[in-house]
Amino acid sequence: MDEQSLEMICAALAEDLPGTFITKIHQMTPYHLLLRLRGGGQSGEQRLMISVAPMEPGLHLTTRRYLNPPRPLRFCAYLRHHLQGAKITALAKSSHDRIVTIKAVRKDGEKQLIIEFTGKHSNVILCRGDNRQIGARIFESATDARLQPGVSYTFPETPASINTKKTSGLLTELIRRVHNSTLSDNPLPPASWQQLYDDWFYPRYHAHYGSREIKRLEKALRRHEKRLQKRKKNLLEESHDKRGHINDSQLGDLLKGALHRLQRGATTITLTNYWSPALEEVKIALNPALSPLANLEKFYKNAKKARRGLEIIEKRLQETRHEEEYTAELLYQFEALKNTPVKNVSAEEQELLDLASDLAERKLGPQLSGKNLRDEKKHEKTGRKPQLGVERINGIDGGIIYIGRNAFGNENIYRHLSAPDDLWFHVRNRPGAHVLLKTAPGRKSSTGEQHQAATLAAVNSREQNEKQVEVSMIQVKYLKKPKGGRPGQVLLAGPLQTLMIDPQKMTSL
Repeated sequence: MDEQSLEMICAALAEDLPGTFITKIHQMTPYHLLLRLRGGGQSGEQRLMISVAPMEPGLHLTTRRYLNPPRPLRFCAYLRHHLQGAKITALAKSSHDRIVTIKAVRKDGEKQLIIEFTGKHSNVILCRGDNRQIGARIFESATDARLQPGVSYTFPETPASINTKKTSGLLTELIRRVHNSTLSDNPLPPASWQQLYDDWFYPRYHAHYGSREIKRLEKALRRHEKRLQKRKKNLLEESHDKRGHINDSQLGDLLKGALHRLQRGATTITLTNYWSPALEEVKIALNPALSPLANLEKFYKNAKKARRGLEIIEKRLQETRHEEEYTAELLYQFEALKNTPVKNVSAEEQELLDLASDLAERKLGPQLSGKNLRDEKKHEKTGRKPQLGVERINGIDGGIIYIGRNAFGNENIYRHLSAPDDLWFHVRNRPGAHVLLKTAPGRKSSTGEQHQAATLAAVNSREQNEKQVEVSMIQVKYLKKPKGGRPGQVLLAGPLQTLMIDPQKMTSL
């Protein structure tokens, strides 16, 4: 960040930030910090972006949202421990170089966040009020004696090759380019400077880092999907092996009738298969190390074990298939995030990121996460029906159609927006959005409106480019939440209809 632009922004921040409280700290990437601030005479929340990335350094207020990693990075955890809840008392730029110090105070004393905008060696260091480094910095340096824990902070050496003459900075150039004037000819308020810088910064952030967390979690989800496929393959092989022993009790009955003919040490015995209409001869393999009675008991035991094992395998297969379908749904939703990276991030998209992380890392338990569970109780208490992640469309015959845009939108459709007689639509055996068709009380939905909702389900799915798509239509009362089900996961447990839809005809609706 050039010195002239940094001076202009720091002068504005020095007026706005003192008196505000740091309510939350995020670290989106190893290079980017976001401090969420409240108070200080300012209405609403302010977001201070700190970027020490070589391609787009910055220190400015932003109104945009950013995706955060589900688990805080180490430096972020340090800052939350030492700075969260602190009151900012001062922000100043050093005359020495492009170095900014933010001072904040809590009950445990004053802290300083020192930001060095020194090119590719930029850094952020946390110090106590006496300038002694706590041992927290964005980039560790084992060789730089200046940046060691417990050592008093000193400014970095300024290379002799640096030209100290001030030249036209980025902000001045942005003002000239956007407003076709100079700062002296058409003075802008400081808030406009930061807005201009934010408009320059935001697309560059997304070009280099915006989809980084999405791609990382998408890769983790695909690994999880492969694990599920491998698990399903192993379960099917185990099921095939168990089915080979399911009729061992019949062989045991045959052996029981010929127990007097069995001799210890025999490896096989040939008997007439009375269970078969053809009464063919069957050759039964025996364990020569076992007694005749032990051989007989082993066949009964194998049959019992096979039946019990098949029940367990079938249950695990069903759970694996449901999780595989759910993972495919999340991957489809991640594709939508990846295809539109330069945009504000909604709260439910951040929750989707957290949900995908829990699923990929296999840490999600049978309940909703703590935050979502609190939200559920709050909504039940207040009676409000949230519509986060849900798009509403008017039906062609007076009904209302809701489309779930992500897992939490699908969950809200099922839990808060649906009634037992409403119709629910989803592409058959493929990932896609949940669609709900609501009609007025006492009325039935028309065929045209059902076709409209089914078409919306097909268009908002991975099959949107196909000419013929199967869409399942079922009443909400025949949906059920699986035990330990995740947000947006439902099972079809009743009569349903299948509609054949051509998504290409969506424009005709």
